[in-house]
Amino acid sequence: MASGLIAPVLAAEPTPPAGDAVSATPAPTESQVRARELLFGMARFLAAQQSFSVELVGGYDVIQADGQKIQFVESRNIGLARPDHLRIAEEIGASRGQSILFDGTKMTIWDETTGVFAQADQPQTVDDGILYFMRDLQMRLPLGPLFTTWFPTELEVRVRSVDYVEETGVFGQPAHHIAARTPAVDFQVWIAAGEQPAPLRVVMTYPEAGQPQYWAQFSDWNFAPVFAADTFVLRLPDGLQQVAFAVQVATLEQTAPPAVTAPEGEQP
Repeated sequence: MASGLIAPVLAAEPTPPAGDAVSATPAPTESQVRARELLFGMARFLAAQQSFSVELVGGYDVIQADGQKIQFVESRNIGLARPDHLRIAEEIGASRGQSILFDGTKMTIWDETTGVFAQADQPQTVDDGILYFMRDLQMRLPLGPLFTTWFPTELEVRVRSVDYVEETGVFGQPAHHIAARTPAVDFQVWIAAGEQPAPLRVVMTYPEAGQPQYWAQFSDWNFAPVFAADTFVLRLPDGLQQVAFAVQVATLEQTAPPAVTAPEGEQP
């Protein structure tokens, strides 16, 4: 990044002269207006796609007890076909392979390394399924809202500030570098210039949790994919054992009757 572009974003607000009233909300600058148009244009573009496929490589920090940050790297192959199909094949570290499938009826996640899978009824659409998967089942799905039609609304509700950093060609094509903030996350996104404003890179920083980051690098966006007939058909590897989602286990434990050894009136 050019330092001349960063400085206005990070500079402190000047102190107003004594006796002058402070405006409640400063008018957005030309840079901020441009950045907002690009960010929301990207969100609307993705939300309007009926299908797409993309590859990504990402990484996330895990803060250790001594404060050191250890970064883990993952790769994902994603295929989406609205209204109700989604498949994500993921590799984490050296050997851990995990897959998620929304087949229109069931939501299934399986892990070939641990040899287990979990399954739940799928709400009607990918939108509903992602919300249920992340909020109700409390499962990890980085950048999940990016794959929904309500992504523009999510940005509208959460984004508090946004500004344009620079135009760059480091991804082999022109891209706009945008920096934005929500109450909980600072994020940057590099958006492809042109008629297909897809994200090329995302970096998310969590300032209130020790500054860990999640980043993702996208490649091979395809907005007219031809999926194989069995892409969204569930075919589990042999030998997997079915388990419940952790939230389902917790719910069962909370609603279970007290153990016979528990004191009267107390829950186990």
